[in-house]
Amino acid sequence: MTKKLVIAIDRDDDLGKKTGIRSPVIGRRANIEAAVKLAIADPEESDVNTMFGAVKIYDELKKNGEDVEIVTVCGDERVGIISDSKIAEQLDWLKSNLNAEKVVVVTDGGEDEYIMPLISSRFKIDAVNRIIVKQSRTLEGTYFLIKKMLDDPKIAKMTLTPLGIIFVVYSVFLLARYPEWGSGAIILTIGLYFLIKAYGLEDVIEEYFSTLKKALMEGRLSFVAYIISAILIIIGTIQGINLVWNIYNGKIAPGIITLITAFIYGAIWWVVAGGIAASLGKLIDSILEKKSVKKYIIMPFMLVSAGLVLWGASVFILSANIKLGLKYSPIQYLVYSILGSMIIATLSITVMKATSEQKT
Repeated sequence: MTKKLVIAIDRDDDLGKKTGIRSPVIGRRANIEAAVKLAIADPEESDVNTMFGAVKIYDELKKNGEDVEIVTVCGDERVGIISDSKIAEQLDWLKSNLNAEKVVVVTDGGEDEYIMPLISSRFKIDAVNRIIVKQSRTLEGTYFLIKKMLDDPKIAKMTLTPLGIIFVVYSVFLLARYPEWGSGAIILTIGLYFLIKAYGLEDVIEEYFSTLKKALMEGRLSFVAYIISAILIIIGTIQGINLVWNIYNGKIAPGIITLITAFIYGAIWWVVAGGIAASLGKLIDSILEKKSVKKYIIMPFMLVSAGLVLWGASVFILSANIKLGLKYSPIQYLVYSILGSMIIATLSITVMKATSEQKT
């Protein structure tokens, strides 16, 4: 008879954070003891109910004579790639060491279900059981539940961040005495926020501030470089917005393409300079720490290469509606910028490959 696993999922590792117990937790007794410790540490933690729900299912399957084992698998508080990688490693270990092919998955119905593909790629899933905790339906119970949800950092970020953005953006336009622009700015900002969430760019932003803090605490030169980079990017954004504003209030009625292109034209080289400043800071830190510097050497060249293409394209598009005082024709600027971009990118890649071959 093939062994079956009852797996309780704790994707954000509340068990490890609050009790210090490392996963996987294998066996009925070990799971009950771990669940009790978690309940004592945090009586309101939903993973307690998940673990006890898994024990109940285990007992029922055992009573029916099945060859079954119970396991709790935890990820990491850094939910995403890091937590799911840890869960994948534990699943591989369970498959090779417990001789199991079938599983019953027990979750609290939250983020845990995102790792279902990880489980299904390794085991045959016989059933999925969602443990939903019964709550009081009174007004006080609802208020308490919302309060506790907002105390959770993950839920607070998801709900309070958009609200905070709305209030800040609208208040800025009120102070600037442009309330009619406030609604448009809010829609634009929230749209950008949704795009960031959709493509997982919030991890990049969090990593930036984490790296900035680490650079400050360790006294690295990259801290100053990151500050300079942020300032240059902000200046570039302001320059782009200023150009868009001037064009919008000009005699020509511009289309949305023209306004977007104007922003790129006004901001691109400031943004490129900011990226170069950040990469040079990391380059110097890597040299001082005697680490690999290959990616930091090629990055400024790639930024300049991309900047050339965007700048040339923006010149070509803008010149159709706006006099830019060009010395040559717009098509020449576009062609020269594309050629220059390709030459810079090719040279940088060639130099990198030559450097790598010499080291090997």
